[in-house]
Amino acid sequence: MHPVIVALDTDVLKALDVAKALRDEVAGFKVGWDLILEGGISIVSEISRYGSVVVDVKIADIPYISSRLIDKFIRRGACCVIVHGFLYPSNVNGKHVYVLAKMTVPTMYDYVWEKLLDEVEAVRGFVLPGNQPEAIKKAREKLGCKYRIIAPGIGAQGGRPGEAIEAGADFEIVGRYLLEDLSRVSHWDRLKPTCFTSP
Repeated sequence: MHPVIVALDTDVLKALDVAKALRDEVAGFKVGWDLILEGGISIVSEISRYGSVVVDVKIADIPYISSRLIDKFIRRGACCVIVHGFLYPSNVNGKHVYVLAKMTVPTMYDYVWEKLLDEVEAVRGFVLPGNQPEAIKKAREKLGCKYRIIAPGIGAQGGRPGEAIEAGADFEIVGRYLLEDLSRVSHWDRLKPTCFTSP
């Protein structure tokens, strides 16, 4: 298993083909708004037949609503859901929650991400930019192996395959770079997650 979560930011038929082709090669699949709007929430169940599903709709609502949304995705087979970190201290927590702490592009998170790592507790892990390995390294030093780190931004957004893993991430989230050529999964042949073996 390669330490890769494939971002299925494509149409439904291609997403299903990719999931079938890579089911034994990768740690899981990321399903976001693009695919859900085309395929409906049932696409989460369909993709989960081929591996772990991380739902990336970046939930940003009060805890009551956020919990209801997360539960709907988990009941359909997702392992976990990404929520916005800026909701802290009113964000939800739990074993199915990844907190977005810093993005792959400049945002206000650049000013608060380290505080989020210090303050947020009782979650599955954090989303940090794979195209900024120095941030991954700093985060792993702060977190130790208490939380998972998943890292988007590989390929099209400038991150090099394996660079985030080597800096301390557990899994790299890769979309266009793999969707264009599935054989590129071999770029992760010799890499292993830093702390956790499942997304």
